[in-house]
Amino acid sequence: MKRSLMLAGAAALCCLVVGTTASAQDLVITNARVLDGTGNLIPNGTVVAQAGRIVSVTAGPAPTGIARTVQRIDARGMTVLPAYIDAHRHLVQGQPQAWLADKAPANMKSFLDAGFTTVFSMIDDGPTILELRRRLASGEVLGPRLYAAQLVPLTKGQAEPAVPPTPQGQYTDPGRNDPARPPARPVKSPDSFTEAETRAMVARAKTQGFDAIKTIMLATPGGPEGHAQAIIVDEAHKQGLRTYTHATNYLDTLTAVAAKVDVLAHTPHIGQLEENPAAISAIAKSGIPMVSTLQVFTPHFDENNQPLYRDGGPFPMPRPLSSAGQGPVNARLLWDAGTMLAYGTDTQWDPKVSLMDELRGLVLTFSNRDILKIMGPNTAATINKSADLGTLEPGKLADIVIIDGDPLTDIFNLTRVVATVKEGKVVVNRLPVR
Repeated sequence: MKRSLMLAGAAALCCLVVGTTASAQDLVITNARVLDGTGNLIPNGTVVAQAGRIVSVTAGPAPTGIARTVQRIDARGMTVLPAYIDAHRHLVQGQPQAWLADKAPANMKSFLDAGFTTVFSMIDDGPTILELRRRLASGEVLGPRLYAAQLVPLTKGQAEPAVPPTPQGQYTDPGRNDPARPPARPVKSPDSFTEAETRAMVARAKTQGFDAIKTIMLATPGGPEGHAQAIIVDEAHKQGLRTYTHATNYLDTLTAVAAKVDVLAHTPHIGQLEENPAAISAIAKSGIPMVSTLQVFTPHFDENNQPLYRDGGPFPMPRPLSSAGQGPVNARLLWDAGTMLAYGTDTQWDPKVSLMDELRGLVLTFSNRDILKIMGPNTAATINKSADLGTLEPGKLADIVIIDGDPLTDIFNLTRVVATVKEGKVVVNRLPVR
């Protein structure tokens, strides 16, 4: 396979060299400090792309004979690495149609500005997110490529918490009163759907054009949630879809793992996994990847130094704050046991701000090199796009960022994006292009 890619790259480079007309997706980046996502560092390298895909990543200057019409970027010694992916994001805010018309274009551009060329919507207003995906794919809106999951409920209605939720005033974000957290965990099972009803909901999501199914796992004693999840997984696979499961308590993660979901949409941040080695082993041995989303319970600070929750309201102290520490601990324990961790934010903050916040959670238990692996090849694999994304290798899409600084010495340099390339097209640039 590797030899085939090398041969394909050589053939494509030959065409690029002798061609007389370059497309907007042909690009040469020189004088670059390349971190290719596989663990390799090229201190002074060149990346060549043709027709939106990477042709070569080599040390030294650009190959001779490349057509003069090909656009070139001199990276000036800055760091070149794979473009970013957010595997768990919520996009639509407020009234869906008004947001799509008035705010979506600027919001989508902000992802490119922050270095993100791929985003996975983990539940937004269905018609709105599918229309946004269409506009992005057609070029009507400039932004990242978008994938969208549809929610399929596991039960009829939600199980009632054992303890009434704490009033939060005008703020209604469900994470403020997560019923997965003791002592609120439900003790009574809700009614279940028939198998036919469950399968029909999955098939409907496929017909509507969604890319994946998302479920919310809150396992009740003797309840139907695990069985329903297994049905959804089976039908989703028949429909060619993958399943992403929200599980914030590791007890719910265990139920999701037993149902053989494809992706755990959260790091379980409720429950001390260090006290349950058997649970760590069961989750890790499943081979199911997990998305970070550590910032959900890490306070975001505004310009007045006030701690805010992801809905923009005051952070719901004190009990949820424990997850700010437990999430990174559980993530590291599962990582050490073999779980693949991917990058995702589960937020609506500006993408650059979200990146900064998620990094604050990750650096508690992961090295800079770990984080680059998490954000690159791990996230691409988690969304099943390793063939195209996550590393800079011949044959893959030319999705590239250039940053001012070295993320191996300071991981927050990832927020210092000076150029973003999507499929060989320079979509954000603060450097000269020749």
